[in-house]
Amino acid sequence: MISFLKKDLLVFWRDRKEVLISLLAPILIIIVLNFVFSGITFDDAGDMDIRAGLVMEDNEAAGIEQFIEVIWAMDLSEIEKETMIKEAESLSPSGLITSFFNEPELSSWIHTQELSEKEAVEQVKNGDLDAIIKIPEGFMYDFLAHMMLGQPAQAALHVQLEDHSIEANILTDMLTQYMETLNFQIALGAVAEVEGAELTLPQGGLEIINERAVEIDLAQYFTIAMSSLFALFIASTVASKTATEKRENVFNRILLTNSQPLSYLMGKITSTFFLVWIQLMLVFLCTDLLLGIFSEQSIAFWLGIMVIVTLFSLTVAGLSAIFTSLMLKMNNINAANGLFIIVVMVIGALGGNFFPMEQFPAWAQAVSVWTPTGITVSLFTDFLQYGQDISFVAPLMKQFAFFVAFLLIGILLFPERGRA
Repeated sequence: MISFLKKDLLVFWRDRKEVLISLLAPILIIIVLNFVFSGITFDDAGDMDIRAGLVMEDNEAAGIEQFIEVIWAMDLSEIEKETMIKEAESLSPSGLITSFFNEPELSSWIHTQELSEKEAVEQVKNGDLDAIIKIPEGFMYDFLAHMMLGQPAQAALHVQLEDHSIEANILTDMLTQYMETLNFQIALGAVAEVEGAELTLPQGGLEIINERAVEIDLAQYFTIAMSSLFALFIASTVASKTATEKRENVFNRILLTNSQPLSYLMGKITSTFFLVWIQLMLVFLCTDLLLGIFSEQSIAFWLGIMVIVTLFSLTVAGLSAIFTSLMLKMNNINAANGLFIIVVMVIGALGGNFFPMEQFPAWAQAVSVWTPTGITVSLFTDFLQYGQDISFVAPLMKQFAFFVAFLLIGILLFPERGRA
């Protein structure tokens, strides 16, 4: 296998132009993206201004009266009825929503005003509002019946958007999370066994999950995303070299020497691993020296980077095994190269190499963490933000599982002697 590894590395070294493109292209693209996105962070809400109209169609007093009538008609003890009525009278969902947006930490960048539906719709069309929060008729009774009696919810809170802007999506996500937390807290209060326990309602504002967390800007994100994407193309490049060897009958001549066919494949895998590892580390070191992408990081940080790069390089090497085997089996070289590019682009798109996955639906984010580049990008960004507080075990185990799966598929697809 050592001789095949030397052969593949020498083949790459002879084509110095392609080697330089593989090494320098990601660095040049990252330099351009750094100037474009420098200083922009994911968590920067300082310049954000979300404007929403609050449309109140519900009559809370009527809702409570309706709920009380239902309670008195139920087969419950007098104490249970009085307790439920007292708790219902202390709740005001619309008031809680209004006070939520009036919290000092939110009111500075989320501005709400109570309007009629006609006024709110007109202002949204004129661009004066980003969204309309509509509390429909019957919301109070439905809320109480759902939370305290377990009845199916009928009157849901509506958020109407003119355009699906980032601001409007943030507002929708915050409101959804608040209502889910509110429902959970009330459900806990309903089943509390400690007599006299007070219900703690959720408050608006910012919660610091990790005081040592640091912001990651888009320049750092695209450094990670672009470098891992270009690493995938090395697997395709190795397969294209295989096409040349196939066309010149190099592979058949190797088989005539009584060499093990799998040694040829292992040589491709090993050379891919070294090329990817060198490319990624060179990109990170150069961008840090030229642009300060990872400035003021410790030795422990760079050791962590090396661990992540090593496992990802193994995965790309496993992918090259599949590409190499397919190239030897397929008769149309152009079709094979086109297939490899499509596979790489799909993996890159699902893994967040083109755009941050935070802007995509939940299902797309769930898929992303099960792709090779998605795991790598997510682990890199978490490591940048939280340092050694994160766990490497689960992501790296998934990455190693990808390597093993790709390697086994590549070996199974590898042509038998005489069929290449």
